[in-house]
Amino acid sequence: MPKEITSKYEDINFIPSEEDIRNLSLIENFLNEEEIPYEKDGSICGLYRINDVKGNAIELRYINSYHFPMDNSKRFGESCKGVQWDYFYNISRYNSDHNIRVIWIFDFEMSQTNDTTSLWQGERGYHRQWEVIKNTIRTACGRIRHRFRGGDFIVKEVGNKELRKFLDTNCFYGYRSANINLGLYLKKDKHGYKKGDLIMVLTFGYNFYGNKKRPDDPFIEIIRASTRIGCQVIGGMSKLLKYFCINYPTLTIGSGKNKHEIKVRELKFYCDASHNDGRGMSHSALAFRFDGWDYGFMNRYTDDVDEDGLHGVKGEIFHRKPHFHKTIMRLIGEGRIISIANAGTSVFSMTRDELLERFSNN
Repeated sequence: MPKEITSKYEDINFIPSEEDIRNLSLIENFLNEEEIPYEKDGSICGLYRINDVKGNAIELRYINSYHFPMDNSKRFGESCKGVQWDYFYNISRYNSDHNIRVIWIFDFEMSQTNDTTSLWQGERGYHRQWEVIKNTIRTACGRIRHRFRGGDFIVKEVGNKELRKFLDTNCFYGYRSANINLGLYLKKDKHGYKKGDLIMVLTFGYNFYGNKKRPDDPFIEIIRASTRIGCQVIGGMSKLLKYFCINYPTLTIGSGKNKHEIKVRELKFYCDASHNDGRGMSHSALAFRFDGWDYGFMNRYTDDVDEDGLHGVKGEIFHRKPHFHKTIMRLIGEGRIISIANAGTSVFSMTRDELLERFSNN
């Protein structure tokens, strides 16, 4: 059985709704199907303790987001009371400092569905985020189904049509456009997949937010890193990064009169700290520099909204919408929108020259 862990922040608790009970059953059924031993906490609803393939502790923490909105009581009064903006961040940081990984599972992540038809599964209503979370747990616990090595693949650019369908099936946050999309394609049939099948992608583009203070020497962001569900590619990220650094000393950004070339000098990677263990970025052969943690949050409609050009349906998640800031803040005060904190992101960086030097020594 997993080791018992006592965390400093153990006061998350709530009375589960019928939806919560269904979600908790899904989590437990998944762990049982994968034969992953777990310990269900006796007092904290939604907390499960498991161990990774090396025996290190992992906490799976299911959260009903309606019970834990971000606190806005100073601005709007007691009706907008909630948890502090750094609540989940502090839990993850504390546990990370004690070599405990936390994988958060929010209710809206389990209920999320795709509107697009997947390239391979041909189905609508696909629960992409829950499927990716399950695959993350499988990978951590050594239950992944198909392992490949970088040498099994060739690197090619991925067209946007194929990329969209791949990311909307296999990437937690789905499709996002980028300047360069690179993929690993099988050289020959293996593990039931066919020669030419796309198994892993890495996409690159202009780092919009991080470059506001350095427009003349911009970062390049690794925008999406995704592997097909059920698969793991050992050395896959190294292979894709090496190809990018060698073949793309510059990137073309913008369009029309604003189209221009920028040099690729430094890469940034933002790791989703709510679900992924970013320590592998700095402890692996790639050894990216750890730049620190960034906070994060999102918003959720608690009611159908159609006001001042802002449209949303109850339960829908959305991120920043600067044009509607005043409307959003008013609706938060009315209780029709809640802000939801998360564990943020862990940020890593490395220069192109440093990566090329490491690749030349291997």
